[in-house]
Amino acid sequence: MSAPLVIRAGAATDRGLRRESNEDALVVTASMCAVADGMGGHEAGEIASALCVRTLGASPLFDLEDFHEFVVDEPEPPLDVARFRATVERELRLDPEIPNDAVEAVRRVRSVLWQADRHIQSACEGRAGTTVTGVWLVEIEGRMLWVVFNTGDSRTYRLLPPDVQGSAPVIEQLTVDHSEVQYLVSIGQLTTAQALVHPRRNVITRALGTGQVWEPDVRVLPARHGERLLLCSDGLTNELSPAHMARVLATVPHPKEAADVLLQAALRTGGRDNVTVIVADAVRPGDVAPGL
Repeated sequence: MSAPLVIRAGAATDRGLRRESNEDALVVTASMCAVADGMGGHEAGEIASALCVRTLGASPLFDLEDFHEFVVDEPEPPLDVARFRATVERELRLDPEIPNDAVEAVRRVRSVLWQADRHIQSACEGRAGTTVTGVWLVEIEGRMLWVVFNTGDSRTYRLLPPDVQGSAPVIEQLTVDHSEVQYLVSIGQLTTAQALVHPRRNVITRALGTGQVWEPDVRVLPARHGERLLLCSDGLTNELSPAHMARVLATVPHPKEAADVLLQAALRTGGRDNVTVIVADAVRPGDVAPGL
């Protein structure tokens, strides 16, 4: 049985050097954090991202000791239950550390994101949308787990422990972008290097609130004490290399300071978009109180 863990996080956000407003938004609690990148122009994008993180932050799901008690107060999202369970269970079976009950946790996260999608559609009438990526640190059947979710091209990374003394730090991307160029990479029509400079690299294929495809990807991973995750909007990843981000995460101990260093580095290299960063550590409850 794993010892209980909570999130100790530091966050930073900035409108960047070329944008008039900041359409990014973020939320951090002791068990969940998320970054949303709004789109739709001034005010509309801000509303979409703010509604997204507000829905997540207000959801009782992430505070319940038993997530089975979570009740959706709106209609459930459309779901082919048999297909959903088969797909999720097939993925989760690949890791013996993931308990079977994680399937229900994934389903409940999907319901909260469906609520966010509906709230944004109602407020913005299809004029705006938002990406989102987030993590939920939850205990299931005595095991601490990360439930990682994303819609769009905001990303979550994990700092990997060094496997060789003195080796360069490495981060692993836990999410897959929902974008045109990522699709072309996945079918072999573009290389990763070509995708970085492709003229349609910012065109996403899924978003919350647009009335089109909203479905999130959700992964479940074992969570261990001392692990460090990075959540960010594309304003960070378009400016900094994975190697640069890994070095900062590995060398700056406090999560708030690490978030600030990453933000300032993105501004120095161009700051062409809004930049939002959350650095989230898994710690024991008595270590340090979580907060920004």
